[in-house]
Amino acid sequence: MIEFAQPAALWTALALGLPLLAHMAYRRVTEKFYFPSLRFIRPSQIPRTGKRTPTDIPLLILRMLLFLALAFLLADPYWKSDALPVTEQGSEETLIAIDLSPSMSGWRGLEEAKEEALNLIENTPGKLGLLGFGHSIIVKVEIGNNRESVRAAIQSLSVDWGRGNAQVLLDQAPQLFSEQAVRRNLVIISDFQESDWQTAYSESGNQGIVHQLIKVGDPDGVGGKRPNNLSVLEGRAVPAGPGKIRVWAVIRNWDDVNKTATVELIAGGETRLRNLVSVPPLGSAQTQFVIKEGDYAEAMIKLTGLDEFEMDNQRSVWLKAPPSKKFGFWMPEFEDEGTDSEKSFLKTAVSSSGDNGWNRWEWDQDRTDSIRLGDDQMDIELLMVLGLGKWFEDEQLAEFLIRFLSNGGVALVTPGEPFSSAVSVLRSNKLLDFNFVRVAGGAVRGKNPFRIGALEEDSVLGDVFSGKSARDLYLSAIHRFGIMKPGSGAGSVDIPLRDREGRPLAIVRQLDGGGRLVFLPFRMNTEWTDLPLRNSFLPLLMELTRSELADAGSPGWPVLEPGNELLGIEGSFKAKEPGTFRFEDQWVEVVLSPAESSPATVSVNEIYESLGVSATEVNEAFLAESIAEEERNPLWMWFAIFAATLLIIEMLWSRPLLQPSTQNQIHA
Repeated sequence: MIEFAQPAALWTALALGLPLLAHMAYRRVTEKFYFPSLRFIRPSQIPRTGKRTPTDIPLLILRMLLFLALAFLLADPYWKSDALPVTEQGSEETLIAIDLSPSMSGWRGLEEAKEEALNLIENTPGKLGLLGFGHSIIVKVEIGNNRESVRAAIQSLSVDWGRGNAQVLLDQAPQLFSEQAVRRNLVIISDFQESDWQTAYSESGNQGIVHQLIKVGDPDGVGGKRPNNLSVLEGRAVPAGPGKIRVWAVIRNWDDVNKTATVELIAGGETRLRNLVSVPPLGSAQTQFVIKEGDYAEAMIKLTGLDEFEMDNQRSVWLKAPPSKKFGFWMPEFEDEGTDSEKSFLKTAVSSSGDNGWNRWEWDQDRTDSIRLGDDQMDIELLMVLGLGKWFEDEQLAEFLIRFLSNGGVALVTPGEPFSSAVSVLRSNKLLDFNFVRVAGGAVRGKNPFRIGALEEDSVLGDVFSGKSARDLYLSAIHRFGIMKPGSGAGSVDIPLRDREGRPLAIVRQLDGGGRLVFLPFRMNTEWTDLPLRNSFLPLLMELTRSELADAGSPGWPVLEPGNELLGIEGSFKAKEPGTFRFEDQWVEVVLSPAESSPATVSVNEIYESLGVSATEVNEAFLAESIAEEERNPLWMWFAIFAATLLIIEMLWSRPLLQPSTQNQIHA
């Protein structure tokens, strides 16, 4: 069948009326003869008619055909065979993939995606299918001939809360095409947010899949960065004194201009407090609210006013004390009196560390033993290894301890007897590289105990211990301790506590994963020191075992993103949308991924490159022009020859006949 590359040019065919009008208006010019006298001739009356008919009908038809040929020529005609029928050999298959990650709800991303997808349904030959993807595959319509099901699925699409993962699409899309398909088209409609697509990779181009990328949600049409977005980046409830709770929030400005935001604290379904916050360009600002403890169990931090992405304008927080932190002990199976007293002192001290219910510790030996048996589940924050020695090596616990530390755990280690055995274990497992010198103080208490030396003023312990608390710490008696010197491979360690001669009384190693190893060269019982009997014992213990994760302001609650899963004792909790939830004995907060708030996007050309496809090979009219060039037979040359032939005939036909140069005149 004949089709036209420029169908708008067919409007020029209206010019067919011009030859007709010309022929209707044409008058034959009669030759005049002059007579000497007309006085005896009576003027005749020539009848007039108001209707004219075309003269020289064949010439008229010729000229109209010429105009029609020129109109067809301008429309660029070509011959296209009928669409490939569905046969046993296969057909053309097109899979439309639409991004349903949260960022698509902003900047009209999803609305534009639906419009593009519905247009593709009308103009795409062959079989169609649909994929809606986000954190995972959300919607799937198998490739087939049922276009109405695809259309209905597109119209009902909505964004998901889970962080976008483009790799899920690129890994699963090739599996939906049939082996019989003669052509496989993958059309991806997305905002191509940088956080979702910058690491995406696919080899589907090598599988014979032709890609078409359609970018939406870009109001400027230039890509790179979308305007006008503020987000609640962080929120947390902490104690603010007796009977009060402080709720603080961090507001992020993703624009390069200063913004003023109104932040509300909503509790019990009503706005309780409201603050006005100025946020610098591409920066953040904090704001705080103080409310009475016990009035409400949860609250919502909310930004008022409209921006281009509203899903990140709120965050829910629990107004409850976080769950207690878990601690437990590793010690020899056959513990002696010294180990038992050491355990008793440490257990009593840690368990009494509660601060208004917001800093509670709970002894959980069952979970501690599960780690000792090789359980990877991270449920213990503080592990105390008492009497480190040969038993530790015999039970092959080094691997589990290292794994615990690499996952962010804190371990407090005290030596067993002989002291050299503890040092050997630490050195052989590359936990600490220190050399053992001797045990100072001997087996019997001396009359002159060792004392803790002055703390550095700019250290953490120096800030904690001042005044009476510092005096109590300095009066602590150390009866026995191991003298240690750093080896050549000691690495980066901290020695926050020394005796008055500068010898280490506490060695701290901070691991890359956030874990913390604290080694005390003495045992926490009265045979070695009276420190457990001092008021300064608990603050010293808490500061030595404070991890970097705690310093970073971890809220204590499990904080999940939609799509994440929390394992419990009897089951699991799958986070679906932001909010506050109760799961077993835990209070869970689910928050939108901060990555979805980023306005940065990746250009279509960059995505083509990551897919191994040249952008010049694909254009926005991809599906409309899916028929290969060799399947199109251009006809413009034939119409040009036809028009030229008609023009030559018309010129010869309408050429006036040669007339004599002189005319006969009649003279009187």
